[in-house]
Amino acid sequence: MRRSRKIKVVLALGTLSSAVWASTYATFSDSADATSTFTAGTVDIVVGGDASDSYAFTSLQSSNLKPGDVVYAPLSVANPGSLGFSYAMTSSSTNADSKALKDTLKLGAKLVANAGACDSGGVGYAASGTTVMAEGAVSGAAISSRSLAAGGSEVLCFKVELPSSAGDTLQGATTTTTMTFAATQS
Repeated sequence: MRRSRKIKVVLALGTLSSAVWASTYATFSDSADATSTFTAGTVDIVVGGDASDSYAFTSLQSSNLKPGDVVYAPLSVANPGSLGFSYAMTSSSTNADSKALKDTLKLGAKLVANAGACDSGGVGYAASGTTVMAEGAVSGAAISSRSLAAGGSEVLCFKVELPSSAGDTLQGATTTTTMTFAATQS
């Protein structure tokens, strides 16, 4: 055999043995993906059932108050969000005149079982063992840190009183109070 023919034979055998070796060691393969979706939770406080964040608490307001009058009104606080939160309430008042009614009116709040337990006679308020806000001046009143689980709610019974000691100077006086409820994820 000639030399070039020998080289061709060796090359052909090398190519053939590589093909046999590659097919002998061939493997199957597969792959898979794992996909995750992430969604941020929500904090949403709703007072009085009004999701617009601007509830007119008309059941607590009163006209023609006289010394010794007391008004009771329920207010629900709900958490329709997906995260638990702690909430607080602060109040601010403005007088429509110079008579300082905001400094004389007293405001308090207690936890009650349901809106019906916050009756006009104050029986549910008096019976409640959970004071949420001690009675004090309507302006600057506050509720500090109450926890509410996702999907949870509670009913607060508010009490407003014009003390018997209110003098004649408060006749015809008007004040407007805004209660601001703020929730923070817990």
